[in-house]
Amino acid sequence: MKPVDIRSEFAVYDENPDLGYFDSASTTLVPKQAVRRTWKFLSSVVVSSRKGAYKLAIEGSKIVEDTRSQLAEYLGTNSSQVSFQKSLPSAVASFVYGFDWGREKRNKIVIGKSEENSITASLLRAAEVLKLETEMIPTDSNGVLNLENIDKLIDDNTGIVAVGHIAPGLGLANPIEEISKVAHDAGAALLTDATRSAGFTDSSIIKLGSDILLFSANIGLMGPPGLALQWMRSDLSEGHRPGILGGSSISNLQEYNYDVSLPPNKFESDVLNVPAIAGLSSSLTFIQSNHNLIHSHLKRLSRHMLKLLEGIENLHLYGSPSEKNTIFGFNLGSARNLSSHDVALFLDESNIAVRSGLICAPSLIQSIAGDGLIQASIHAYNTTTDINRLGNVLETILRDLV
Repeated sequence: MKPVDIRSEFAVYDENPDLGYFDSASTTLVPKQAVRRTWKFLSSVVVSSRKGAYKLAIEGSKIVEDTRSQLAEYLGTNSSQVSFQKSLPSAVASFVYGFDWGREKRNKIVIGKSEENSITASLLRAAEVLKLETEMIPTDSNGVLNLENIDKLIDDNTGIVAVGHIAPGLGLANPIEEISKVAHDAGAALLTDATRSAGFTDSSIIKLGSDILLFSANIGLMGPPGLALQWMRSDLSEGHRPGILGGSSISNLQEYNYDVSLPPNKFESDVLNVPAIAGLSSSLTFIQSNHNLIHSHLKRLSRHMLKLLEGIENLHLYGSPSEKNTIFGFNLGSARNLSSHDVALFLDESNIAVRSGLICAPSLIQSIAGDGLIQASIHAYNTTTDINRLGNVLETILRDLV
């Protein structure tokens, strides 16, 4: 299969063939076969998993467990370690509220400054409710985490360390393995947002060394939006009692007493988003069938994008990106006299979609780019023609407006 065939598998381009889509790190396009699978579930099954013993309910449960096994195989892990979540914030909250702070004699959460709102805000709110301390791992002027004093930040009082793999807006890869060692030496659990690496990187995110991985079923993995995924280290998973319970996460309840289900069920409260889970199954099949092609094409696109952006005069590129980046953050004009939103609107007039502003990571982006930046992110359905057109419009904006 050639790169152009990948593009033909996405119905958005049937409707809008000239679209230059550069927002895959926020919302990834969904392949036709996943759309069909989602529609088929909604038109012929509908019933959610674990909601009855009749045929439709059994079929719903089978779809969930088959997809779980498929995802576990893709990640290189056991299916009991993989659970389906409503969102990243709810998964974070459930883990923090369920962490046994008293027994562990810990009272502090350490958060990387490069985290997105979904992680940071959830942790800060939970710390506020539980009366825990919070500390931030700072970043330098390029947005890189400063690990100089990390062994002092992460101490014996630290229960959870939260550091994402790929920084939003910049595409920088944080040194998760190094942070993992410091966290584990202090007896803390490392929670990693792998949203911008799952599906984009060639290797399994399980190998990062984190204790909990949270990521999107859509971003990178091409599943329908509205579904989050969680992986947890098996020994941690066995002993953890989630802070949010209900539905199949409970195996028995009698008046004031309840029993928590075994993993992974205990992490899945209430009704699962089975339509999105069904679509994810087809997206994973698409990715696995085209694995080598997707990643070789992404490498070519990354090199081409980096070379093009570095060659545009008066374009300020943030974070010292490399040829491995699938996310590029920049602004136009040496005096920054044109806002990132203005540039995004002008690009949209040329049918080019980018993300602009604080990218849901204000602590990080404000520290390096003031009011915001332009985030251009790629996936396998992009082409060098898309990138060249982006470059041409950026040159026009610089010539005529800056």
